[in-house]
Amino acid sequence: MELSELKETWQRLEKALERGNRLSEEMLRRQKLDATQKCLRPLKLNQTFQILFGMFFIVLAALLWTTKPTAVSVILSGVTVQAYGIGCILTAGLVFSSLNRIDYAGPVVSAQTGLAKVRRAYGISVLVAGLSWWFLWIPVLMLLAGLAHVNLYAHAPSVVWIGIIIGVVGLSGMYWIYLYSVKSENMQLRRFVERATFGRGLTTALEQMDEIRNFEKETVG
Repeated sequence: MELSELKETWQRLEKALERGNRLSEEMLRRQKLDATQKCLRPLKLNQTFQILFGMFFIVLAALLWTTKPTAVSVILSGVTVQAYGIGCILTAGLVFSSLNRIDYAGPVVSAQTGLAKVRRAYGISVLVAGLSWWFLWIPVLMLLAGLAHVNLYAHAPSVVWIGIIIGVVGLSGMYWIYLYSVKSENMQLRRFVERATFGRGLTTALEQMDEIRNFEKETVG
């Protein structure tokens, strides 16, 4: 085989290898993107239930208004519960908006940026709809008592104050655990807290994007 023929053969092999790499990259990309979208389905379902959950508490507060409460503490409990219901709906809408803006057809960086925005939106949703229950059970209990024309704070103020203390201690403890996990070198702990905070689906989706990005870097390299 002459030198020119050897060069041509080598060039064909290089082109075939490049096509194979591009094909492998595209196949991996499609598989990971499909897996990412599947991972986010439970999050969408979760936010749908959160909207219904918020509507329930708005209706609960509306029932209180029909009793025409006069006690300030009962009125404040109704306002708090109604605000919670509205907050659940608004934060769920924020998550849905972030999910719908993810550009799966564009560069991986674009999809990663979109998922990061979803993560931030979901963090707000968790804070409003979930962690607030360290304190929210108090106005909910006061509201339920108010529906029976009972002023819980007037009859048992210690229940309210003890509940507030428990809420402060509990929420502070959870915040400390989260900060500790972020700074910790224990990857298993960080992964556990991350999934507990932001959900398995969203965390896995972010990991899928990281795998695609790393593969692309290795291919280019």
